[in-house]
Amino acid sequence: MVTGVKIGAVNIALATACHLLLPTRWAVTGMAGAYTLSYLAGLALTARLPARKAGGRLDDGTLRATYAKLLAASACAAGAGWAAARACGAAMGDGIAPTVLATLTGTLVLAVVYLLLGRLLKVGELRRLPGLG
Repeated sequence: MVTGVKIGAVNIALATACHLLLPTRWAVTGMAGAYTLSYLAGLALTARLPARKAGGRLDDGTLRATYAKLLAASACAAGAGWAAARACGAAMGDGIAPTVLATLTGTLVLAVVYLLLGRLLKVGELRRLPGLG
């Protein structure tokens, strides 16, 4: 509960800073980044709690390695999804239908690249998904 409040406080502070400091065009993008940063801060806080209660370190490095792999896969997938959406949007032009198609294309590319990279990086949690084992 306390960690959730801290995550929320960080998110509100960063989102407010984005709203006040960034140009209108970039405010929502900054808020998405603020959301990400607040949850990374929450991860850092949450990872420390079990170790503190147990009186020492519980992680033998596998937790950090898994999160590093997931972060790398998601960063690459986000870039690929963004590029695919941009390319699709540029090819299709303006309007609601092209925007929806570009969004769906970007999302599909992001998901496929993320799952492929997760498999290549041998993220064990992804092997539990049906069809990826």
